[in-house]
Amino acid sequence: LNPLTGVSDCPSRSYLCTNSVYLAVMTQQCPRTCGFCSTTSSTTNSTCVDLTNAATGVSDCPARRAYCTNTIYLPLMRIQCPATCG
Repeated sequence: LNPLTGVSDCPSRSYLCTNSVYLAVMTQQCPRTCGFCSTTSSTTNSTCVDLTNAATGVSDCPARRAYCTNTIYLPLMRIQCPATCG
């Protein structure tokens, strides 16, 4: 969370998730964006929540769980559905 704007910078910096120089800081500060959330993670549950559908106000992730194991959709699912995909 950027203290100046009150908005997370993580989505705009997601390209750093695979950069070895920034891996440690991105793992700590942007686990949901980078897909690092897991049930055994030491991060708080608030960082590993599924995004909600703006039109319905609820998450579509449980209904789309099958995409968690699809290599084409996995990067997107890790960002949008980290709690569902683990």
